[in-house]
Amino acid sequence: MRVTSMKAACIQMNISLCSKHENLERALSLAEEAVSKEAEILVFPEVFSTGFCYDHIGEVAETVSGPTLEALRAFSREYDCILAGSMIEKIERNEKDTVSSEKKAPSQYNLGFCIESGKLAGIRRKVQLYGPEKEYFASGDSIAPIRLQKYGLTIGLIVCNELRYPEVARKLALEGADLLVSAADIPDFYIYPWRIMSLSRAIENQLPHIACTRVGKDRYSTYPGGSFIADGWGRVLAEAGKKECVLIGEIDLDEAKEIRQTGSIFEGRRPDLY
Repeated sequence: MRVTSMKAACIQMNISLCSKHENLERALSLAEEAVSKEAEILVFPEVFSTGFCYDHIGEVAETVSGPTLEALRAFSREYDCILAGSMIEKIERNEKDTVSSEKKAPSQYNLGFCIESGKLAGIRRKVQLYGPEKEYFASGDSIAPIRLQKYGLTIGLIVCNELRYPEVARKLALEGADLLVSAADIPDFYIYPWRIMSLSRAIENQLPHIACTRVGKDRYSTYPGGSFIADGWGRVLAEAGKKECVLIGEIDLDEAKEIRQTGSIFEGRRPDLY
């Protein structure tokens, strides 16, 4: 039976700074609520398991084989679902040598991940770091979509500040992304630009966008939520308020293809000029 739509979920959660176990439990509890509502792709906020835990970043960072992604793989395997988000990744010693020869090079990445049916489908290390991130994180060096088995979909994963650079989403779209997924950590002072940019990335690439951010408060800021799911015309299919919640929206996969084929902007591009 051909599937024509899929339910997506934004796990709009509060994040307790540096409290990895508490955050992971909260995330999985909300994820259970999402799959009970038949969500097939679930998106967590940026660094959902720790927040920007700069004071203890070396202690909370994990490799891709660590307990956080292992717990997510187990959940994804049990419920046969897709999970995406961001976490603090520890750079392994031999890899760090190739990242930078500087004496005090960062030992962490802001790692975007996508898990499908219990397997790590792909990763994307954040390439556009913001503010103090530049001191604590090494920058990623590649931008490519993540190809999934389910429905033959390809995910364009974006990590927070990368939304400010249209080239990131455009490269993902040009390389075959069927939908955009962004994991963000948006403070109150930036909520309006973030929303406009998130909708713009959907419209200018004619792709659905699952835009997930957080709520709550920490030592750095207050986070007003506002996660949403939009189609390739920029129509908002579902939108969250300011509280912790599981936001569910249904993406029409057939309509998504039709939008891309209707006056496709990709055919009209002038790469000879820009």
